[in-house]
Amino acid sequence: MGNLWQDFRFGIRMLVKNPMLSVIAVVTLGLGIGLTTTVFSIVNAAILKGLPFEDADKLVLVTRSNQELGIQGNDPPIHDFEDWREQQTAFEGLAAFTGQTMNLSLPGERPERYTGAQFTGNMFSLLRVQAVLGRTITEADAEPGAPPVVVVGYDFWQERYGGARDVVGESVLVNGRTLTIIGVMPDGFEFPFNQDLWTPFTQRATNHARGGRRTINEVESRPFPTVVGRLKSGVSLDQAESQMAGIAQRLAQAYPETNQGFTTEIMPYTKRFIGNQVYALLYTMLGAVLGVLLIACANVANLLLARATVRTKEVAIRTALGASRTRVISQLMAEAMVIAAVGGVIGLGLGYFGIGWFRAAISTNPPPFWITFDLDITVLLFIIGITVLSSLMSGLYPALQASRADINEVLNDEGRGSSSFRMGKFSGALVVTEIALSCALLVASGLMIKSVTALKTVELPFATENIFTARLGLPATEYADSASRVAFYNELLPRLAAIPAVQAATLSDGLPAAGNGSRVLQLEGESYATDRDYPLGREGIVTPGYFDTFEARILEGRGFTTQDGLENLPVVVINESFLRTFYPDGDALGRRIRMGRADTTAKWLTVVGVVPDLRMEGIGNNNASPAGFYIPIAQSGVGTTVAIAVRTQGDPMAVTRDVQAAINEIDANLPIFRVMSMPDVIKAQTWFYTTFGTLFMVFGFVALFLAAVGLYGVMSFSVSQRRIEMGVRMAMGASGRSLIGLVMRKGAIQMAVGLTIGLVLAALLATPLQMVLFEVNARDPMVFGTIVVTLAVTGLLASFIPARRVTKVDPATALHAE
Repeated sequence: MGNLWQDFRFGIRMLVKNPMLSVIAVVTLGLGIGLTTTVFSIVNAAILKGLPFEDADKLVLVTRSNQELGIQGNDPPIHDFEDWREQQTAFEGLAAFTGQTMNLSLPGERPERYTGAQFTGNMFSLLRVQAVLGRTITEADAEPGAPPVVVVGYDFWQERYGGARDVVGESVLVNGRTLTIIGVMPDGFEFPFNQDLWTPFTQRATNHARGGRRTINEVESRPFPTVVGRLKSGVSLDQAESQMAGIAQRLAQAYPETNQGFTTEIMPYTKRFIGNQVYALLYTMLGAVLGVLLIACANVANLLLARATVRTKEVAIRTALGASRTRVISQLMAEAMVIAAVGGVIGLGLGYFGIGWFRAAISTNPPPFWITFDLDITVLLFIIGITVLSSLMSGLYPALQASRADINEVLNDEGRGSSSFRMGKFSGALVVTEIALSCALLVASGLMIKSVTALKTVELPFATENIFTARLGLPATEYADSASRVAFYNELLPRLAAIPAVQAATLSDGLPAAGNGSRVLQLEGESYATDRDYPLGREGIVTPGYFDTFEARILEGRGFTTQDGLENLPVVVINESFLRTFYPDGDALGRRIRMGRADTTAKWLTVVGVVPDLRMEGIGNNNASPAGFYIPIAQSGVGTTVAIAVRTQGDPMAVTRDVQAAINEIDANLPIFRVMSMPDVIKAQTWFYTTFGTLFMVFGFVALFLAAVGLYGVMSFSVSQRRIEMGVRMAMGASGRSLIGLVMRKGAIQMAVGLTIGLVLAALLATPLQMVLFEVNARDPMVFGTIVVTLAVTGLLASFIPARRVTKVDPATALHAE
């Protein structure tokens, strides 16, 4: 231990003795460790942490799929859920939930909108979570005739009741119903996503007819709950899947009309909310930032190798005086450890700010409750691990090389003792590695820059300025059918239009650029051999005035009017992409479409107009079809949640109170939520691209900086080592230009090899990046070419500056030294 402490003190003294080298090495490692810490924290939060429950790895989602219909990972109808629960033995239990918007008000207060969920009575026990006050929902609470109850979240309890312990037993009005608070959940519990309130799931299969098929393209009134299971101890995921597949097969035989072709899928609960593409992106990011760390380690290794080269005589003397090779390596490694330790502290600080920046960047779209970005024990252990690894990667080889030098050769080398071992092939390999990794990261950075630029300059065929938007949710208990909802919307729309500052108003199931869901449809006169052959189109449900509000001109025919009611001709307006895709002859007016497959009872809709593409696929939804159509809200089965949009004369947010007042004139218990201007809606849709794009841009620029510094350092040291040789060459008549070319040739070869390898890595890296690129090809030849030229110029310049020094060598001095 005494020797170790002595070695560290020696390492500190050597770093102080060489401040420039020390600062460069520490900053280099600090940048690498800081970026790696930031990205690992993101990966740790999104993938590694998991749910904060006991044995959370055993909590899974049970869904159903149908390959023939292209259905994957869907929630089952309530009939299947009850059959699953009754027949399975692989799980400790199956529980279910449905998400729900809850409009809550206390006596004398305005209603507020909260995110809630309906739980089956066994959900809390399945999660193994207890209330901190009162109790949770039980099976008895879901029985018919049971008193209506609600469990509230910790934050709700603190904000609305100030943490008062007598809250249990209090009554609140939720979606028009009076509920009794029976419990408060622990701080941080927001299952299944970011919920604030929980009520019993009271639906039963006996209350609904079994029939029809639920797909992402068909509207159903029966409940389709999300099913959660906890695997029994000793039961694997494969065993559970096998048993559930057998149950699905029995149900298909018993109920062929509804279950034929359906099977089950089981996956870890958190995976559904992350998705395979995001998994791939996060691990790609981690790989990319580890590339930056490798570049940093390569730089420090080259610096220490250069340092070791000029210390060979010192090492030889220590060896001659009796120091063992292990002792010499220990002393030299202590220097690398000190550099890594200080770099680790700097990296920790950079990581702290990086995590804070990322947390702020995603604040408009909060992740699920279990994804928390912080410097927890896992991240701290990771930092310690990469700090130690960095010291080994950057210091071990130089220490081994220095300790391997021949003592007699070094001590007898009067004039060139420092050159007794050269940096050689290993140093060159490090430079090639830096260039290759930098090339790959710079290509990713270039693609991101082009993507973000395209995002900021994209032309939208609809108005965004001076447009107020908000969401409104109607309680299903009070507005149980589409007729009552349409009546409410028809009464609300003229009230919104009457607000003094409003120029136009509309209601819809979605906003332009925010993404509309797809529906199976059929074109009149066309036949389809199988269910999979039916085309898809994006559906928008809108009120008259929708296109006027967003100043989208009608290209052909007309838009909707108040005459397009339930008793009138069913009509539809299509967008340009729909026209090009399904009516390539350009003649669509008067033609008919309907939703559903051959067995549908839906009415035929007559095309009465064509409008521009209003980004129904959503901004940046790569490769998604934009072909879509709109139907009037009065002729639709509109849901309980709609978007409000009004175009104003001035500041759009100034009408917030007026909009809320217009709604409360009809129903005093309805609050609006997600209140945003249209530009903020666009930002909320594109944060993913700008945030992750910024990270990759940082990776690229740091990689370029480190590669340039590393190449310059190696070339500079190489020139200093060859000073005598160059003086001799000049004395023998060599020109300065030829000497510069001689020195730069090595750098050029390394650059060529590094760029070749880097382009291959860039091509591999580009594929998982496609999902965060906005209207940019992941293999854009202009980006690849620009990066090659940029890196080549930077590298050659980094080689030229030290190479130029050879022309300043005095031949007489060189010959005298020789």
